[in-house]
Amino acid sequence: MTLKAIILAAGKGSRMKSDTLKVLHDVAGKAVLEHVVDTVLSSHVNEIFVVVGHQAELVKKRIQNPKIQFVHQEEQLGTGHAVMQVAPYLDTNKDETLVILAGDCPLIELETLQNLLNIHLESNAEASILSTEMQDPGSYGRILRGKMGTVIGIKEAKDCTEEELRITEINTGIYAFQKRALCDALKLITTNNNQHEYYLTDAIHILKEKGSVVEAYCAEDSDQAIGINTRMDLAKINQIIYQKNNSRLMQEGVTIIDPASTFIDSTVSVGQDTIIHPFTTLTGKTTIETGGKIGPYTYIKDSFLSVGSVVEPFSKLINHHV
Repeated sequence: MTLKAIILAAGKGSRMKSDTLKVLHDVAGKAVLEHVVDTVLSSHVNEIFVVVGHQAELVKKRIQNPKIQFVHQEEQLGTGHAVMQVAPYLDTNKDETLVILAGDCPLIELETLQNLLNIHLESNAEASILSTEMQDPGSYGRILRGKMGTVIGIKEAKDCTEEELRITEINTGIYAFQKRALCDALKLITTNNNQHEYYLTDAIHILKEKGSVVEAYCAEDSDQAIGINTRMDLAKINQIIYQKNNSRLMQEGVTIIDPASTFIDSTVSVGQDTIIHPFTTLTGKTTIETGGKIGPYTYIKDSFLSVGSVVEPFSKLINHHV
């Protein structure tokens, strides 16, 4: 299977109230977009198209990989319009699978992407949607299903009726498409909606009307659908990733005395039998080899600590190598 990915990262993110582009804000040591790109790269994708707009040059400078090709979206006219910018770079004569993701959802995990792709391929679908259940679905688009549970389509929250707004299964904004089917559907998308934008979700309706198979994989972990639109979202995702990093390290044999007060970036490596005391921050390209002892109230950045290193309480180490 030839797999290509499209990551949508052109929006400014005005609700962040920031001069920094939304997807370039840091969460747990990496830019928001970097988390998405790294997950997609681990899926053995053949090529990634990153759709850029605002601060495009800064995105290109921060996100670098030989598998990435940047595509510029001059005007932001919706998700469908963003994907349209990539269409000229796709060879419709080849059978390929496309996975499409938002660049502001850094919690998406490799296993979830693989499950979506497995269902997509096993069912011979032309489109598959990653959905999840949310108690308070808010502004997320709703998954519409028929009496037999088959996917009928997706309805943007702003266009939903009151009854449709009570649906708790939501669209995460992550899809798998058969490339040729998507390219054909994109030609038929219009701006006939409340926002006067080209919705990528309309491609689902177009394919359904043609009699195509459309599937949905409902992820159990709804956190993976969280996108970053505000500073509150940024804080919540930081907290979730730090918790996951701590849990992973403890499972690998690291002792963290108080995970709630320990902040370890996703770029940090910590060896087995290391003991980390409360109110510690480990950031940057820091490596702590096995058997380390990190005292409380410690800040370590871009440092290398060899086997059995002891760091006294209230230490600050930057570019430190022992």
